[in-house]
Amino acid sequence: MKRNNDTLHNPEDKLALLVAFLETAQRLNFAAASAALDLTPSTLSRRVKRLEDALGVQLFVRTTRRVTLTEAGELYRSHVERIMADLDEADAAAASLGMRPAGLLHITVPSTFGRLHISPAIPAFMKRYPDIRLDIQFTDRFVDLVEQRVDVAVRIGELKDSSLRMRKLADNQRRLVASSDYLEQHGIPQTPADLAAHKCLHFSHLLTGDRWELQRSEETQRVPINPWLRANDASILLKAACAGSGIAALADFIISGALRSGRLRSVLPDWVIPETGVYALYPAAHHLPAKTRVFVDYLVEIFSPTAPWQA
Repeated sequence: MKRNNDTLHNPEDKLALLVAFLETAQRLNFAAASAALDLTPSTLSRRVKRLEDALGVQLFVRTTRRVTLTEAGELYRSHVERIMADLDEADAAAASLGMRPAGLLHITVPSTFGRLHISPAIPAFMKRYPDIRLDIQFTDRFVDLVEQRVDVAVRIGELKDSSLRMRKLADNQRRLVASSDYLEQHGIPQTPADLAAHKCLHFSHLLTGDRWELQRSEETQRVPINPWLRANDASILLKAACAGSGIAALADFIISGALRSGRLRSVLPDWVIPETGVYALYPAAHHLPAKTRVFVDYLVEIFSPTAPWQA
């Protein structure tokens, strides 16, 4: 019998032929096998014949009274049964990961926010879900979740339309602050324009460049600054501000403790930087893995109903 390889190169087509063969091999009755598969006897017979043609061997001996397997058919049946069992096991394993929180979870978080507000919450999460392993990257750079196979990313800012799913965790409010020592030595700004005469401590990842956008009610001013210190790590700016090095524009989640303790004071308190948000982002998926779902739910839980820095 001449072998036809075209059928074997189409996985979906081949699987249908294997199912037809195995059902027939187990029942040794074409009518019963076709009824079990909800196929017509002629369709089942064609599928078995296509498989035989593809393999180049006869699998069944058909007579008017009975159907039996050839030697090749018996050998092929043992292999196909093992393949189908492996497929069932693979389906069960994948389904269990979809229902049971388990596996490796890849996460990215902003550096300063992650250290201050994600890191302290991780041990409790690991205790609650002992079958989830974590790989956490602390970075302020943009990460493509799909390309780099990241399960969850925490991002801060004004997010544009995206194919990703998102859940808001908290508001992100930034404001101007400085130490009492700095303000006593250099004076207190009365208007946004006064900032030009001050030492400004600037977060270099802001999309506005060397400008601070300030808002009061419906009024907005974009103030050019000449940074005395520019850094991509907000914790350095916090330390510099507390040490009296200048005026910084920092988020509440960074400065709340320093404001409460008096190490920092608000500058131009009527003016704030436009509010954004803190979000958990994750790839859109028809069946969201349980490990992703429980971690996002956990983030929402720890920031609700009030974020820790607002308490």
